[in-house]
Amino acid sequence: MMIDKRPALLLDYLLKVKELTMIQLMDATQLSKRQITYDLEKVNQWLLERNLSTIHYKGNQSIIVPEDVVNYFHKTELFDQQKQNFVLTEEERLAVIYLYLFIRNETISAFHLTELLKVSKNTVFSDLKLANELNRPYLVEIRYSRKKGYHLSGTEFDKRALVMHYLSRLVHIPYFEALLDYLVEERNGSVHYKDTLHALKQIENQFTLNFVEERLHQFAFFLVFYYYRQNEQKLVSFHSDEMALLKKEAMSAAASQLSKLLQLEQVDSEIGYLTIQLLGLAFNKSSVQNNEHDLLFKLCEQLVFDFETKACIVFEEKDEVVQTLYQHVKPAYFRMKYRIPVTNPLLDQIKSEHKDLFLIVKELLLPIGSLLRITIPDEEIGFITIHFGALLEKPKQAVPQRKKAIVVCPSGISSSLMVKNQLESLFSEITVEKTLSLREFQEGDFAEYDLLFSTVRLTETRLPCFYVKPIMTPNEKHHLVNEVYQQLFGMQHHNLSLNELLQTVGSFAHIHDEAGLRQALSQIAFYKKGDVRKEKSLVIKDLINDETIQIADELTDWKEAIKLAANPLLLNGVIEPAYIDAMIENIDKYGPYVVIGHEVAIPHARPEKGVNKVGMSLLKLNKPIYFLDNEKYPVRLLFCIAAIDNRTHLKALSQLTKLLNDKNNIERLKAENSITEMVALFKRYSTID
Repeated sequence: MMIDKRPALLLDYLLKVKELTMIQLMDATQLSKRQITYDLEKVNQWLLERNLSTIHYKGNQSIIVPEDVVNYFHKTELFDQQKQNFVLTEEERLAVIYLYLFIRNETISAFHLTELLKVSKNTVFSDLKLANELNRPYLVEIRYSRKKGYHLSGTEFDKRALVMHYLSRLVHIPYFEALLDYLVEERNGSVHYKDTLHALKQIENQFTLNFVEERLHQFAFFLVFYYYRQNEQKLVSFHSDEMALLKKEAMSAAASQLSKLLQLEQVDSEIGYLTIQLLGLAFNKSSVQNNEHDLLFKLCEQLVFDFETKACIVFEEKDEVVQTLYQHVKPAYFRMKYRIPVTNPLLDQIKSEHKDLFLIVKELLLPIGSLLRITIPDEEIGFITIHFGALLEKPKQAVPQRKKAIVVCPSGISSSLMVKNQLESLFSEITVEKTLSLREFQEGDFAEYDLLFSTVRLTETRLPCFYVKPIMTPNEKHHLVNEVYQQLFGMQHHNLSLNELLQTVGSFAHIHDEAGLRQALSQIAFYKKGDVRKEKSLVIKDLINDETIQIADELTDWKEAIKLAANPLLLNGVIEPAYIDAMIENIDKYGPYVVIGHEVAIPHARPEKGVNKVGMSLLKLNKPIYFLDNEKYPVRLLFCIAAIDNRTHLKALSQLTKLLNDKNNIERLKAENSITEMVALFKRYSTID
């Protein structure tokens, strides 16, 4: 019997990292020690059946994959591709049922589905009921009639969208290609995944497109199913006005050529459909140079400007930030407009690790969604969040480098940026000179480089290769640092256990709270490099309090208002006098961009202009002053913000944003003359996640 899914994924992860501790494995997989032990026993049983060495983990400080196991997977696939070996989870069964019905050319009964899934009839009925519940948002239903058997009800466009949704979830399981072959093996006139992938690569080269590699593979799988629908004459339809617009798209020529390469009938509506899919999948490299009148480009410029204002930061290379954001947003717009599903496997982690940033980006995207008349799902917000997150992670200064590295990441520009900047923050001795897709790496020669980092497992490379994630936990960063330094510089680090450390500390000092100390030490990476540990996130009550709130009746000059607002920060050593001058100079130069709402302004400048530590202050005026002496910009609430870097202030800033989003709070602050009551309001918002 084939190895189960969870043990298989655990083995796949171990093959990527090769060596780590049980604690690091628990942190990376979010499984308990008991669950990991159970899965490793299953893995070892599977290895023994193939006369391979087992993975030792009992009583060992490090879990190491034996060399013969690593070599075995260089030569063969993890899973036997015989259909009787498939043991599907409930989620996988729902997807398989739908995909099977999508390409059916005969009457399908419950017997067909029990044979397909190798489960009981009751399980099939239960799966069908659950599938219809989950498919409801896609406006597609699985129905049954004596004449048609089990079949799909809904528009052709919606049926195809649901196929993409299921494929995006299935494509990550190790035996997906074998499962796909199993589903289509009895079809006549079939097309293979490798054929559709080859056709897409031809289109990419011929029309100077740039596909995100991960989505390219998903779309190649989709085209296999699409091919059958076309041959069955199951076609989409468009309104004549929409069809006319699609024909004018430059991508229409690529869609027509793709249809020819797949030897499909040239139908206008289907060429239009493929045009939409390519627009949501690819970015035309030449279009970056011709975007002066592109609404999306203008919106990206505005989004970057709004992000700087909202996050109280200033990007040094703003043009580059806008260009890279545009490359991501343009295909994302077409995905959202035409409801092309996209899966973001990092979404939960983004919401957890970058919660404040996610909320800022989500708020900034709301008016853009309304303007473009599209709904922006959390998956797309997550991608844009890690795009900005990668830019915020960028190291402040370039340090002389000794080792040249490349990053292999098939997940797109945002994830590549995130990996690159994390690595450069961790390793001052390494510079990442290239970020490549898997295909670019496989087709190139990179012998002059010293090492590579990859988000996918690579089996054929002469360079030292290290597995990384776009977002890494402190334990994963610590493990990576040790692995790289041991490989490159022969530096070995002894992982002290917590018991050993506590015993040593206890020999020289009295420990008042052993449980608390143990918890704190467990979060520390003992070999610290760069930002291996997270900085403490300050909340709003830490910054705006009795010492930093002022109330004044009336001022005659906006510059004096900024000086007065910043004075508590100056007196407490948070900022230098030059920072106040920089805030005023920014407004003189760029206009009243710091006025973010009715009678509310947040003046700020870059950290290097004189910030010593994070700080916020509030000046409330009973009568408004006018920024740049313009009556269009009255201000009564001035929140002066000093940020030491791009991140430490974001928690408090997101809480301030939530407070100011409620107009009642703004009116209350303007009317309130008790600093104690103001402080109480800020304390309440300090507890909001």
